[in-house]
Amino acid sequence: MKDYNIENSINLFHSDKTKEYFREVSSSYYNGNNRAAVVTLYSVVISDLLFKLEFLVDIYNDQVAKEILSKIKETQDSNPTNPDWEKDLVEEILNRTNLLDNVDKAHIQALRNDRHLCAHPVLNKEDKLYTPNPETVASHIRNMIESIFSKPPLLSKKILPAVLSDISDKAQVLFDDESMKKYLVSKYLEKLTDTAEVQIFRDLWKFVFRLDDEECIKNRFINFRFLYILYNRNPKLCISKIDQEPDHFYHILDSPDTINLLIRFTAENEFLYDNYRDDVKQYIINRSKNAPDEYAYAWFLSASYKDHLDKIKSINTLNFPDIFTNDPRGQVYFKVLTIGLSKGYHEEVSEFIVWRYSFVKHYNDGDKVFSSIVSPFLKQLTDKQLIELCEGANNNNQVYDRKKAKEDHKLLKQHIENRMPDFEFEKFKNVFN
Repeated sequence: MKDYNIENSINLFHSDKTKEYFREVSSSYYNGNNRAAVVTLYSVVISDLLFKLEFLVDIYNDQVAKEILSKIKETQDSNPTNPDWEKDLVEEILNRTNLLDNVDKAHIQALRNDRHLCAHPVLNKEDKLYTPNPETVASHIRNMIESIFSKPPLLSKKILPAVLSDISDKAQVLFDDESMKKYLVSKYLEKLTDTAEVQIFRDLWKFVFRLDDEECIKNRFINFRFLYILYNRNPKLCISKIDQEPDHFYHILDSPDTINLLIRFTAENEFLYDNYRDDVKQYIINRSKNAPDEYAYAWFLSASYKDHLDKIKSINTLNFPDIFTNDPRGQVYFKVLTIGLSKGYHEEVSEFIVWRYSFVKHYNDGDKVFSSIVSPFLKQLTDKQLIELCEGANNNNQVYDRKKAKEDHKLLKQHIENRMPDFEFEKFKNVFN
């Protein structure tokens, strides 16, 4: 094992206790005590598996881990001298958690077989005790390091209720998606396999889109944010799961909150819409007619993304100046345009931004439009579109007379100067006064 450094690998162990116990294995191996190394290694493996289960119980209150430990303890108490509980432990962990797979089990079984030969007085034809060669011991050590010791204690898919309770309690702290993502990844998701995450996505779906008990209603939005974090980590696997179980995913509660969230989910995954049941499609159509935000999100109901933006333009023009009842909120505009960019509609998004700022209806509207879609997307605009933006703003006193205009247009000027050093600001005196 010249190319594999045992001592460096110890730093990858999750459990400090395992690190301590493993040093006896390492010492035995390097001193040529191969039988002792194998016997001790097997004991450390079983101990490490127990440590992982105890960690999941202590830190996450993992019910599966708790049940396994309870079952093993009962077996030990009923027959203290019978070592079969060790085999049961491996089987339980393999079948009920994400800590082991079949390859790991095979490695443990091979070690267990050699451990029995080393621990018991088994003589060969020459009346000598069985002694594994150094290469066999080295192989066992490496397999256990890679299959067991260096792996974190992975959570099972049944951790979902504990996670939902946790994020509900911390809803006031996890107020933005980035902080929530960091929290969930560090505490839970990095300790789950992709398969377990997708299963949680599947189980969480009903809490977001189907159930209507008091707890689900209270936490629907933060649960939706959790759902979307899971989706973004494994989109292909989640879509595959949806395709495999349409009856589960397309059974949707008809309430404003659930349909609002479904529209927002579908806005980024428009290909799902054609597979929805007819009743769900009608829920979406009805909701989009009665809620400006949801109408803006539901671009997948239009013939194309460009057609959808044109419809928003016509509605705003038709209902001028009744902005408060017919215009989406700024954050909705931002999200809809972000979706457009992600789908490749750069020209359409840029043209809409220029139009919308030029068509500002009053001072507050100007503040909203600049902060929500002009400032964040300035880099998307071409030189020609920047000139058109300035022309539109220069001809609309609701843009240039508002209190925040000076501060906003200072930012706009700095951006233009970096892009076009020879820009003729004097042509737009109302904007750059």
